[in-house]
Amino acid sequence: MSDNQLNYLPVWQGQEGEGRCQVSLTLLDTGNGLNGLLTGGEKPHVGGVVLALPRPSLSGKGWSADVYITPVPGHKDVYVARTVADTLARELRCPVVVTAGIHSDHLSAEEVNEIIGHCDTLAQTALASLKSKNYSTV
Repeated sequence: MSDNQLNYLPVWQGQEGEGRCQVSLTLLDTGNGLNGLLTGGEKPHVGGVVLALPRPSLSGKGWSADVYITPVPGHKDVYVARTVADTLARELRCPVVVTAGIHSDHLSAEEVNEIIGHCDTLAQTALASLKSKNYSTV
């Protein structure tokens, strides 16, 4: 591969849960941020995209992120994608895009909460792994 060719490699992959509540997260290093794919359930799909851009907090303490959300009409996948993108952008101080699509028919409230918990766990596990490797795009 020549020096000027891009090589997008997964920097982190993880999976939580089982069956209809299983969720997977794959993160790719773009060279200037992370591109994530958050999918799961019985019918993975594209349900929305979230872009989180880190910035110093307006309070002057720590970091925050400006978050831009584009859902596919009628889909709620962006709620978990927002949490993942915002967490990673603030903590790693790099732009993060997450495309999400998680679907299983007729989920109970408990199953929805289980999926949300899996997404939170994946975000925290990915963050810990990337921090331990001193991941940075700056």
